[in-house]
Amino acid sequence: MRTKQVDGVVRLDVVALDPRPAIYLAYDGLGGLSQRPLLRDVVEEIQRKGADSFTLFLDALRRHRSGQVHVYFSDYVSYGIGGGDATAEFFFGTFLLLHEVAHETPDAPPEAEQLLLLRPGGVERLSLDGLAH
Repeated sequence: MRTKQVDGVVRLDVVALDPRPAIYLAYDGLGGLSQRPLLRDVVEEIQRKGADSFTLFLDALRRHRSGQVHVYFSDYVSYGIGGGDATAEFFFGTFLLLHEVAHETPDAPPEAEQLLLLRPGGVERLSLDGLAH
């Protein structure tokens, strides 16, 4: 069986802002998806939709402190001997997205506001410092 390599994001939809932010994220392949920086892709794709979309999403995350990212991918489906193949969309996983507020401690440098994406392989962190919002 062949596996289609990921080239990029096919589609991102902000499914909900209330009662909890939810994102639908679809990739064009499976190969390499588990190593892909999903959080960066989420932020970049929302920003491409416009400053208002990113501001609304970020405000909802700040208010609710968490959200979900539902990830899907397209891969080849075989129709058997002589039947060829095509691509179909499959579920990859749902991951928890957390908002961490900026804070200062007397003994350490200040930490910037961050987004965290909890995945089976670990936690992805993205600082909101310097991002347009």
